[in-house]
Amino acid sequence: MALDSERARELNRRSAQVRRRLVLEEVERELGALDSVEDVNRWLWRIGLWGASGLLPGVVLGGLVRTCEIKLRVLEHEATREVLDQLRGRLEELEGQVQRQRLGVRP
Repeated sequence: MALDSERARELNRRSAQVRRRLVLEEVERELGALDSVEDVNRWLWRIGLWGASGLLPGVVLGGLVRTCEIKLRVLEHEATREVLDQLRGRLEELEGQVQRQRLGVRP
């Protein structure tokens, strides 16, 4: 069966896609920072596409997903710490008010 030129071009294009590898500059540009929950979502979406299209080996894909999981934990820890610090400050303020009320001191 002979290939016409259009079919041959399509097969060449597909073959090139299969052999295509990501380069650092492209990865940095496409993924961007990993500083927020939105960034984690963007990373997961992008690496999912790359994995599904065969541009990332499974081991690399798994490592990147793990990186996102760890970053989410860090972000959660930071948010929890911020809330705890606010609550501690408010508690100290309220304890001071209660103490002043016990002593009969008006604010």
